[in-house]
Amino acid sequence: MEAEDKKYDKVVNLLKKSKPVFMDAGTFSDKIIRILQEDKSKVSLQELIIEYLFGWVYIGWIRRSMVACAMLLILFFGYQQALILRRINDLSDQKVNNGKVVMTSLTDEFSSKMMLYRISAGRLPGGKISISEKEIDKLVKSINRLQVKYQDIIYLIENDPELKKYIESRMNEGKKK
Repeated sequence: MEAEDKKYDKVVNLLKKSKPVFMDAGTFSDKIIRILQEDKSKVSLQELIIEYLFGWVYIGWIRRSMVACAMLLILFFGYQQALILRRINDLSDQKVNNGKVVMTSLTDEFSSKMMLYRISAGRLPGGKISISEKEIDKLVKSINRLQVKYQDIIYLIENDPELKKYIESRMNEGKKK
């Protein structure tokens, strides 16, 4: 092993002592500089476009700003989706009034009076009361809303046996009084 190490050291020392022989050092250095300049000037169009489009990636504060903006957009869209889902759930819990609501005798009487009112062009018989069509439309809409809410309450009562018993007992008490 020592013999090999000695041979290795000899070869290394010989290589360190021997210097390359230059014919002309000036032309050699000019040639190296020319080759380096040619490499710099040979930039392709594709590299230029990529550098122009994505050069901002190498600037730290722009990169961090873009990441922050992306996070804000993601949070905004997440919030928006949560709002939309909550509203859809609220809508799915509501009853739909498709106009086939069972009318009571009060509404039948009201609809006949309403028809009489519209036929008489807004003048009630006797000329005592004047009501605009907007007010009547508001009244009809509020009656429809009340009927829908009333149906919701009836639905809740029918599905809860304890509540149904309680309401029946209260109604029986009211009849006795």
